[in-house]
Amino acid sequence: MAIAERKEGRGLLGEPTFIDVGNGKLRCVETGHELPAEEAGSYGRSKRCRSGLIDAAVLQSKPPLNVFKLDPLSRSKLICKLTGDTINKTEEHIWKHINGKRFLNKLELTESGAGNERRKDKLRAMVIRPCSENIIKEEKEKGIAELISEIREAPEDKSDTDDDDGFWVPPGGTGSGASSDSEEDTTHGNTFQTMLLLTTNMSQQRARVF
Repeated sequence: MAIAERKEGRGLLGEPTFIDVGNGKLRCVETGHELPAEEAGSYGRSKRCRSGLIDAAVLQSKPPLNVFKLDPLSRSKLICKLTGDTINKTEEHIWKHINGKRFLNKLELTESGAGNERRKDKLRAMVIRPCSENIIKEEKEKGIAELISEIREAPEDKSDTDDDDGFWVPPGGTGSGASSDSEEDTTHGNTFQTMLLLTTNMSQQRARVF
């Protein structure tokens, strides 16, 4: 059973990448090791190469190695960032760990928690945004109300009601003074007409006597 599990995890990270450096040699991109071209197959299956592939995948955060970190105390160990467990740095042990119940339960809880946090963030955005818009609206309305109040309380400009010469003029020119002048003119006119009639009558009587 253990042999089957190790075989199942073997080759988890695939084949190494080689580049031709000339003179019949290849260089492993992940480990930097140079070797004759004919040895590429055997080197790709070696412990050194597989360990180098694991290191490169962990440093580059390539799945499924993105949930692991290198053990600073041992070059042959990895530390799982989800469970905190330390495992051997082999593809077989990595495979066994990421398929274990402890890891899968922790992964499910983490993903569920992340989903809850995203839902909480959306809920906060839905609550905070309307509140912010209401605050801005209230501030605008408050500013408009204060401006209207200042305009209403401002002292009136009386310059339009004062005449240019500084003398007081009766409003509309229809005060009691104007009425008195009108009545006086009417009286004088009636007296003059009466005197004119008397003079005419007297002249007519004198003409009849002579």
